[in-house]
Amino acid sequence: MRKLTILATVATLAIGIGTAYAAGSPYGKLGPYEQVSINMDREKTNAKGVLINGEIYVPVSAMQKNNKSAYYYDSANYQVHLFFGGGQESNNTVDYYYRDNGYQYKSKSELAAEVMKNIPYDDSNYHSGMMHQDILNITSFSKAFLTVTEMMDNAVQSKVSINREPNMEIIKQALRYRGLPLELMDDRMEALAEELGDQIGRREERDMEDVRDHIQDAIKYQNKAYNVLEDWLRSSDEDDLDDYRDYVEEVKENLYEAIELLTGEVMDEPGQVNEDSLKKEVEKWLLKQ
Repeated sequence: MRKLTILATVATLAIGIGTAYAAGSPYGKLGPYEQVSINMDREKTNAKGVLINGEIYVPVSAMQKNNKSAYYYDSANYQVHLFFGGGQESNNTVDYYYRDNGYQYKSKSELAAEVMKNIPYDDSNYHSGMMHQDILNITSFSKAFLTVTEMMDNAVQSKVSINREPNMEIIKQALRYRGLPLELMDDRMEALAEELGDQIGRREERDMEDVRDHIQDAIKYQNKAYNVLEDWLRSSDEDDLDDYRDYVEEVKENLYEAIELLTGEVMDEPGQVNEDSLKKEVEKWLLKQ
C-alpha cells in the first residue's frame, strides 16, 4: 500500500529549499524526489517530507504520531479522511468529516457504514463458514483499539516531559473510530460463540464468550481512561494520573487476553504464539469438512 500523504503548499519554503540545496537535499531522495526534514512545534522529527513540483508532501503518519491529525483510509475507494483537532465539538452520536462543501456532521449509522465497509457485522443468518474470518476480523479490530492506549500514553509523556498540551480531539476521534467496530461486532460475537459451541464444542463457546467479555471491559476502561486523562490535564492531580494508569492496564490486560484466546498471540511476548486458540480449533474443524 502506498504511503498516505497530506499536502502543505508553502511557496516560500519551496523557494528556500531550491536556493539552499541546489546541489541536492542533504536528506536524500524518495525515488526521483528530494526529501525534506520535518520539524513540528520547533522540534525535529524522524519523518521526512517530499518536495514535488514546488509543493511539500508530509506523511499523515508523522502528523498522527505527533498528535496533529488523525486519519481513516478508505482503501476500497482510495480516499483518506483527515481529522484535525480543536475547534469542532462532537458528542457520542456524531462526528465531523469533509464533503465537497466543507465539514459536516456524520451520524453513527453513516460512520458504521464507512468503517465497516465490506466487513459483515450483522448476526442474522449466521453460519459456520463465517467463523474463521470473524476471528481474524475481531483480532484486527482489537489490535487497532490498542493503539488508542498508545496515543493516550504519548499524550501523558508529552505533558510530563515537555509540558505540551496534547490534542485530545484527535484522541477522541481515534477512540471513536477504533472502538466502534468492536461495539458493532458485539452481537455477531455472541452468534460466533453459539456456532462454535454447535460445531466444535462447549469449551470453544465459553472461550468466545470470554473474548466478548474481555472486549466489552476493554471498551469500558478505555473510555474511563480517556475521561480521567482529561481530568488530569485540567487538574494535574496525581490521583487522576494513577487512576488513568490503572484503567490503561485494564485495557491492555483484557485485550491481550482476548487476542490470545482468538489467535494464540501473546501480545506481551512478541513472537510467542499459543497453539491452543480458537483460530487453530476452527482450522482443524475446517480440515475435517
